[in-house]
Amino acid sequence: MRLRFLHLADLHLGCKNFYLAEKARERTEEFRLAFRDAVEFALDRANDIDGVLLAGNIFEYHRPDQELWSFTKGLISRLLAKDILVAAVPGNHDSYAYKNSVYRTERLPGVELFLNTEPAAPRVHQIGDKKVFLYGMAYVPGQTPNPVPPLKRVDEKGIHIALLHGKLNKSDTDEESHNVVHDREALSSQGFDYVALGGHRTFHEEKIGSTTFVYPGSLEGRGFDLTEVGPKGPVVVEFDDHGVHVERLIRNKKSIECIDLDLRQERITDAAALKEALTSLSGGDRIVRVTLTGTAEFVASLDDIQEELEDSFFFLEIVDESGLIDSALLRKIESENTIRGYFVRKLATEIESIKAKIVKKGQTNSLMRDLAIHEKAMKMGVEQFVEEETPADSIYSLIPDSDETVAGEAIRQAVGVTDLEEKIKAMLEHRRKKSQEVPAPLDAPQANGQNGAIHSAEAELEIEEEQA
Repeated sequence: MRLRFLHLADLHLGCKNFYLAEKARERTEEFRLAFRDAVEFALDRANDIDGVLLAGNIFEYHRPDQELWSFTKGLISRLLAKDILVAAVPGNHDSYAYKNSVYRTERLPGVELFLNTEPAAPRVHQIGDKKVFLYGMAYVPGQTPNPVPPLKRVDEKGIHIALLHGKLNKSDTDEESHNVVHDREALSSQGFDYVALGGHRTFHEEKIGSTTFVYPGSLEGRGFDLTEVGPKGPVVVEFDDHGVHVERLIRNKKSIECIDLDLRQERITDAAALKEALTSLSGGDRIVRVTLTGTAEFVASLDDIQEELEDSFFFLEIVDESGLIDSALLRKIESENTIRGYFVRKLATEIESIKAKIVKKGQTNSLMRDLAIHEKAMKMGVEQFVEEETPADSIYSLIPDSDETVAGEAIRQAVGVTDLEEKIKAMLEHRRKKSQEVPAPLDAPQANGQNGAIHSAEAELEIEEEQA
């Protein structure tokens, strides 16, 4: 006789998906539908499912609202009504460690819910002619021993399944911080047939000796972390006289993808070509982050492009990591007698100075960060001048009283008398007042021109680091 179990983990029901803005609620509902579909799969007699293993993080938070709890409990009750065994363990998001955890205040009658905080005797079930031994535990800091002791397999004939949430030591690649680490070698030495794991949202399977370890991954991705992208779905594990067989089911409703687009390699030299390249990636079921890399030979409003294309995706995010430093565009601007020409020349000199220090002192964190800030400032500054500048934008103009340029001797006199950086500050302020527009991002409190761009770049870099 064979037995088949559906292994689920990291459902994250109630996940808010704030990054999707107005589509967040729709996506949150898809997480619920994914769980419902998994339950329907288990209830379908054609699939011969004998049990469902829930390996933690059923909920995004330890206190789901009453409606979500009722929804979840109702689906589980349908499984129990069809004599399908259900076993569950808390995760780190819906942790049992919280005093007001849903697992302390609510009940799931009929479910083998493991709330013991250290190894305990298995729960035993007879399914057909097979005995099934279920082992599990919940992690609670201060109550669970540290290091976490392995579950102990009893020496009886049958199918032995361990149900755990957390990370495995040594080779686990999940970057998310977990408080609990389980010893894979100690678990495998116990001789379990199957270790049903949760806490790593990408599918992972490995076998040590006679023990099969599996993370099924989540049913749906939450964002652009590497563990969230790619195909998603539950796992069906089958036990028969020949051993353990794992089948992965791909059933995610939306595809989350991170795509790098090298502007130089793809020969994207203007905004129209960029739109065309992005359109080729479109799809109503796609959640896509496109990171622009390589050297940019044009400047364009990525916000405008993203807004123009947003209806072609479920969600599109454009991240600009391209650079202008080695571009022909920057060399052209550098030769101009304009504000942006002056800006580029002066900032380029500082960038070269920083690079020289790196060669001399090595790649220190301070110097590399300084270089990143100045390169970002260069890009931010140039982007303020998307349109070709007029003669009135010449750094040698009589500012701020006149928009007319002057010739020959007058230019030399103006240069000799007036500090060029002060002229730039005055010009930017003059143009802003004339147009009655919001101050250009080059401006910053107490600083305009080149210094303002550097301050803005530094602030933007800090935001990016916090988000990362």
